Amino acid sequence: MTAWRHTWWMVLLLAGSVQASEHGCTVLLCLSNPAANGGPTGVAECVPPIRRLYRDLSRGRPFPGCDLEDGNDGRSYARQVLDPYDPCPDRLQPATPETMVAEGRRVARGVVQIGPARMSQGADPNGAPVGRACVGDPLGPAQSGDPDSPFAIWLYDRVVWQQPQSPRAIDLYVDGQWQQRVHW
Repeated sequence: MTAWRHTWWMVLLLAGSVQASEHGCTVLLCLSNPAANGGPTGVAECVPPIRRLYRDLSRGRPFPGCDLEDGNDGRSYARQVLDPYDPCPDRLQPATPETMVAEGRRVARGVVQIGPARMSQGADPNGAPVGRACVGDPLGPAQSGDPDSPFAIWLYDRVVWQQPQSPRAIDLYVDGQWQQRVHW
């Protein structure tokens, strides 16, 4: 835990009465814990406020606020989203849903497919959702399938596949910049 977070914890934990705004500030602080460090409940003091947050949100209650009086400059906040996928990594964007996508590379005489082709945000034969492709620069289409029913595969210089998660999620912004998405 960084020094500024530790200082915040001391202020929040030593407060005599927990107000709604303090709860909101505690929730923001807990949500900012990276997944590599255990995520929002990776610190024991975060477990009760995060459980309360998830319970309240599942019952339709609003996200708790964190007022300026509690040290928030208004540039750190959280927003509920309904999306089973995380945002794509930098310089990548989501592929068009239900298109065949594969990674490729340019060679002297055209483009070569180097990765398996998969449907982005489609469904498997049983109707279960499949992953979303986050794609880089387009390299062009390739044809596949039998000659009587060919289909296009869109090739990109980079493809990162994401698996669907719970669509209930919270985007956390710190100092006005998106930091992470937490699915619950």
